[in-house]
Amino acid sequence: MTKQPKQVQVLACYIHKTDGKPNGRISYLVRSSNGKDTYCTTLIDGKASGCSCPSKKPCYHMNQLEAKEAARLFAAKVLPVWTADLVKAGKLASPAKVAKVIEKAIAAKAPASKTTDLSKKGELNTGRAFHLMR
Repeated sequence: MTKQPKQVQVLACYIHKTDGKPNGRISYLVRSSNGKDTYCTTLIDGKASGCSCPSKKPCYHMNQLEAKEAARLFAAKVLPVWTADLVKAGKLASPAKVAKVIEKAIAAKAPASKTTDLSKKGELNTGRAFHLMR
């Protein structure tokens, strides 16, 4: 008998915004495997940065939510184009065909998300001499 892997149950998703635009940080509220507790898992630019569960990191929440986020971003970019092509081709009439196309799109490797390089923010070693501001 094989052991079934634990599945993450997402209760809520919050996309953090700066000036009304998403800033790459997403927080998920997930239910624990015991069904009683809830944990918060945070992703930054598609990569899990932390989870409030007590298990060793990276936990299964972090791994599964990274995959779900990659599929969500991929679907948001590609599926509107595909649905327009399906309408033109007349294949949108069958929900089963559309579901197969969507499953194939999500199963395909999602493109790498844009990362934010924080190493260059607030660089103090610029080679300039100390200068008082007036």
